[in-house]
Amino acid sequence: MTTIADVLSGRAQWVALEADCSEVLPMLPPKSVDHVITDPPYEAEAHTLQRRARRANGVHDGGTYNDRAGMVAVLEPLSFPPITSAERDAAGAAYGALARRWVIVFCQIEAAVKWQDALVSGGLSRRRIGVWVKPDGQPQLSGDRPGMGFESIVFAHTPGRSRWNGGGRSSVFTCNKFIPGDGPNVHPTQKPLPMLMELVELFTDPDDLVLDPFMGSGSLGIACVRLGRRYIGMDNGKDANDKPWAQWAREGIGAELRGMTRAQARAGQIGLFERAGT
Repeated sequence: MTTIADVLSGRAQWVALEADCSEVLPMLPPKSVDHVITDPPYEAEAHTLQRRARRANGVHDGGTYNDRAGMVAVLEPLSFPPITSAERDAAGAAYGALARRWVIVFCQIEAAVKWQDALVSGGLSRRRIGVWVKPDGQPQLSGDRPGMGFESIVFAHTPGRSRWNGGGRSSVFTCNKFIPGDGPNVHPTQKPLPMLMELVELFTDPDDLVLDPFMGSGSLGIACVRLGRRYIGMDNGKDANDKPWAQWAREGIGAELRGMTRAQARAGQIGLFERAGT
């Protein structure tokens, strides 16, 4: 079985662990990863029952909300608890101790400055607060105000001059939440693979090591493997059917290495590389 030590030493490209990052991160050597890129739980104020639109048969149609097409609004709890102030501060300290270059954190707008402050307290330098714009973002189903069409992205770096591959472009990333062909999202806050690949290409270099303490279903791991980066991911959560997110991540990255998407793997298709080898 692949371990974190295998990836740190270069003997393996990736590992996805079912583990609590608060227990694992203190055991890692200082400055042992190139970057931290992660999507931690929401703040408490953004974590109340989430109103979501689904088809009556439980299948999301990719962001089109049309009552005549059978869409229904449901209230459902997120499958993970909100992050606390103490956990955020501890994470900021850990990321500052472990990263050699970039630390990138997705969060709700309510938490952007809080995360920036936690990372600075952890010894990092603030660089920018960017946004992921979601053209197909969920509408405000109550209809009494505009829907939230973006998430914040906090960018921090170790002290000194920072470097990335984007030149002077802006920190606005525009990508639909639901990508045709990928099938329904399996994680409630799953990020689209094209946007994660853009981030990985812009902020990391080939063979860099990316740490993801809140990996969810492993989309960032798929992006890293596809682009020739190394990856350490961990998550101790489970989906509504008690399937660990770490298992979802291992299946998704494994499908990528066999030349197919997660949706194709779930449908039982044979991978491109498996066909080529027959």
